[in-house]
Amino acid sequence: MKKITVISIVILTLILCVIIPSIKSSHFTNIESGEAINHGWEYRIGDSSKNSKGDFSWLNDGKNSLWKSFTAPGNPPNENSSKFVWERVKLPKSKIDDPSIYFYTYNQSFQFFINGKQIYSFGQFDSNSVKLPGSFWHIIDLPQNYEGKYVYIRLEAVSPSDTGTIINFELGSKSNILLNVIESDIISFSIACLFLLLGIIGILICIINLKYSKLIIYFSLCCISAGGYFISQGNMKQLFFYAPNFWEYARIIFQYSIPITFGLLINEILEHKYSYIYLRAAYFHMLLLLLSLIGDFLNVMPINSTIYIFYFSFALSMAMSIITILRCYTMWNKEIKIFVLGFTILCFSGIYDIVNWNFNPSHSENYVGQWGIFIFLISLCMVVIVRYVRNQSEAAIVAEELKSKEKSLLESKQQVEFFANISHELRTPLNIILNTLQLFDLFIKDGSIKIEGKDTSNYFKIMKQNCYRLVKLVNNLIDINRIDSGYLQPNFENRDIVKVVEDITQSVADYIKSMGISIVFDTNVEEKVISCDMEKIERIILNFLSNAVKFSKEGSSILVDVEDAGDIVNISIKDTGIGIKEEKLKDIFGRFVQVDKSFTRNHEGSGIGLSLVKALVEMHGGTISVKSTLGEGSTFTITLPAIKAEDKKPILEGPESTAIYVEKVNIEFSDIYS
Repeated sequence: MKKITVISIVILTLILCVIIPSIKSSHFTNIESGEAINHGWEYRIGDSSKNSKGDFSWLNDGKNSLWKSFTAPGNPPNENSSKFVWERVKLPKSKIDDPSIYFYTYNQSFQFFINGKQIYSFGQFDSNSVKLPGSFWHIIDLPQNYEGKYVYIRLEAVSPSDTGTIINFELGSKSNILLNVIESDIISFSIACLFLLLGIIGILICIINLKYSKLIIYFSLCCISAGGYFISQGNMKQLFFYAPNFWEYARIIFQYSIPITFGLLINEILEHKYSYIYLRAAYFHMLLLLLSLIGDFLNVMPINSTIYIFYFSFALSMAMSIITILRCYTMWNKEIKIFVLGFTILCFSGIYDIVNWNFNPSHSENYVGQWGIFIFLISLCMVVIVRYVRNQSEAAIVAEELKSKEKSLLESKQQVEFFANISHELRTPLNIILNTLQLFDLFIKDGSIKIEGKDTSNYFKIMKQNCYRLVKLVNNLIDINRIDSGYLQPNFENRDIVKVVEDITQSVADYIKSMGISIVFDTNVEEKVISCDMEKIERIILNFLSNAVKFSKEGSSILVDVEDAGDIVNISIKDTGIGIKEEKLKDIFGRFVQVDKSFTRNHEGSGIGLSLVKALVEMHGGTISVKSTLGEGSTFTITLPAIKAEDKKPILEGPESTAIYVEKVNIEFSDIYS
């Protein structure tokens, strides 16, 4: 369906490009009491000599055989490539009030003669300059008794190929001519003014908002280029500002600017996906314009001497754009599809104008390109509307998501508060029980309490260990919930990571050795200061050491190694325990995952320790990896970035006492039964 739509629009565009310009017309099609004079023209190549009175000898020379016939509009053949051509035509015998001639030619200086006398002159003659005199229409007042007389026109062109060119030569009353000038150009002039207005508004929006937007800037420049070109190309311009040279240069500059600004705009809209086409085309036309201006400034060549190169390159770039659009149409979203359809119509209209202007000798002065730009402008407006509607819809979705996240955040906050309250309620009785057990232990040791019969010290030890297990479980549950809610924030300090890990290892060494497991600390550097949260590093290392002990048998060994690897620090805990099955490795950092779920295991655990450790490592910007072989042991490696906090001084000594270390060890190792 989409392909059929594209093909239908392309065919419709081609039909419009053929039908609209096929309606031939001169500038004026309804001149009251007048007529367009297209026949009876004669010409002579070269320039006339002067007689003894200083008058041109070719004036009023009657039926001289050197005068040859040609048909206007057009220009006579110039075999000698002369810059001068004389042309004449006999005026009709019809009587017109306020008689005038509407005359239009290209970049030529000319003189009008009737009854042997000069009645009008434009431009400079016998000049070596290649500057363009301008392409303007002229209203030339006729003297009385003009009926049936010959009008002689002496023309000198900048380029010999354009010598003698007549676009329009029409006889009518001056007032009617002026009215028809306005009527014939009012639509084109209005569209051009609309382009200029949009371009100026876009520039002002960027200036007022102090916000630079390439899309708005390129669109504004594109509108200004198109509007400026059609105003300078039209007829009404000289009613407001009579400056032939200015308008001629403006026409060429705006014309060359159109593919430059369009290329930049399209490249921005298509998000630089086809820069190799659009940007190169824009840069090429920019270079062409620059060379044309330099050549004209140095009086080497007129500014329009590269016009045929421009036509060819412009048509080629538009054809390439059409091919790209048709090939990629189905890949784009709705806005870009609307845009490219309008742009395709613009490209076809531009190609038609170029072909019609250069290869159709009887072409009219009506351009399809202005309608192509108008349709393209409408498509851009539709893109803006569709994008606005889509943005409104997306804004509503984002608002709903924010509302949902706000609700989720509120729920998370409530969960944190709930767990905080629960932890307080749990810790209070746990602390009472622990303190009571410690008090009983002191009373038994000093003999204040005597227990006869069985030794009850082991029971007291079991109760204390299970209290520590509950404390560990509560701490882990609260911390994992605080991490999920974003409430647990690290307190980074510059610490000697080697000393931190070594102190933690030494604090548990006696306990581990008492279980028949050897432990060794090793490092390749004596000191390495990095930014870290010491309390969280302690929890990480103690958790891994606890796991190493859990899954190691008597006679096993544990190696703790700190490696300075430049930008990173690797901390590895290697054991020679029972190892982990390969299929379990990918899940061990998941929440509530237990490697050994058997009822005969000699340790306990909630399955959230490694999940919590992973989150704490990631807080430091680090990673965790594990290697394990069943029956041979496991190696957990923590990789931390070796960066320092610039605003903090290094803290090299550990501030905590041995008693605090012992308390932490008791909590972390509470789920191991000896």
